[in-house]
Amino acid sequence: MDVEERDLLRVEEESIVAPLPPPRPVLARARSASRQPDPLAQIRHRRQGSASDSERDPGLRRRLGDMTKKYEALEGKYKALREASVVEAQSNFEKLRKATEQKAKDQDEVIAALKRELAAQSKTNTEVKTLRAKLAAQEAENARLTAESKALSASLQDSRNEIRALTAKLSTARAASEPPAKMPGSAVKVRANQAVATAVAAKSEEVKLLKLKEDLYSDLTGLMIRGIQREADEDTYDCIQTGRNGTLRFYLTVSHQTSAVAGTPGPTSYEDAEFAYTPLFDAMNDQDLLDILPDYLTEEIAFPRSSAAKFYTKVVDCMSRKFEE
Repeated sequence: MDVEERDLLRVEEESIVAPLPPPRPVLARARSASRQPDPLAQIRHRRQGSASDSERDPGLRRRLGDMTKKYEALEGKYKALREASVVEAQSNFEKLRKATEQKAKDQDEVIAALKRELAAQSKTNTEVKTLRAKLAAQEAENARLTAESKALSASLQDSRNEIRALTAKLSTARAASEPPAKMPGSAVKVRANQAVATAVAAKSEEVKLLKLKEDLYSDLTGLMIRGIQREADEDTYDCIQTGRNGTLRFYLTVSHQTSAVAGTPGPTSYEDAEFAYTPLFDAMNDQDLLDILPDYLTEEIAFPRSSAAKFYTKVVDCMSRKFEE
């Protein structure tokens, strides 16, 4: 409430509570009682008097007009604010409704996308299970084929070893069955003699016995001696050792026994004879054998006669033992 409104209210209060005019003289008690004025009428009269006073006061009338204008301005502002608040509330409600609808629409789209992804994931899981089953079947088939391949490789290796052994035996048999050199005419004449014939027959029988012994030894140990080359200071044996791992061909050279005195033969030097081992490998056919043999059997070595049995035991073990691939 501003200053002008307070002044206007004060003027109205002063006009309402203005002092009453002095009473008229009473002629008699009864007359005064019957003619006593009405208080409401007096108040209305005073108000009319105050209104007339205000009409007569131009400043008060101007203030009243200003207050009326201010009231009308305030009422206009109130109506404008009320209309603006209603419009803004409607606008906010419309925005909120649109935002809610958009959010619901987005949620529906997200749910639909998740459902599609779930369906695709289920399909992918089914395909993965199918592929895993196929992979397991392929692995089992590969394992079977690998085992079959190993078995065939082992069978092929055994066949190769058998072929080599048979080839070596055939070569030895051919060498043994070659006809002897043609004897001179003097020997033929001597052979005609009965004593010479008997000696030759005995020698032939001895050769047959030696051949039988050699065949038996070869069957028991797998060692075949293809030939012997004798020289002045050493003998060279052409040997073939067969086994499950292949065929090993080597030269075994044995020096002639000599006594402690150089150049003098004697029985005391038998254990001092030296053996020399020289392997013979075929680069194309013996590669598998080279992979399993120890290093000391793939190169030339020398050892005394006392170690010959140990050496041959190592050879037989390497040729007959099963190696894991």
